[in-house]
Amino acid sequence: MVPALLLLTALSVNNLSEADLETYYWDCDAAYMKGTLSGQDMNSCLSITEQFQKLMFNNDKDAFMDYWNDHKNQQWELRGFYRL
Repeated sequence: MVPALLLLTALSVNNLSEADLETYYWDCDAAYMKGTLSGQDMNSCLSITEQFQKLMFNNDKDAFMDYWNDHKNQQWELRGFYRL
C-alpha cells in the first residue's frame, strides 16, 4: 500500500517541489507494479502522475516514456520491486 501521505498529496499536488513530485511518482509506479495500489491511492497516484508529466515533461508522452524506460528498474529496486 502507498503511504497515507499520498491522499494529502493529491489534494496539494500543485504545491509539491519537483523532487517530491518525482519521489511520489516513483512510489506510485512501484506500488502499481507490485499490485498494491487501489481505491483512493489509485486516484491520488493518477493526480501525481498527471502533475509529474505536466511539470517535468510538458505533457510530452514520448519524453516521459524515454525517462520512464531509462529509470524504472533502478527506481523499482529502491522500492522493493524486482522485475523478472
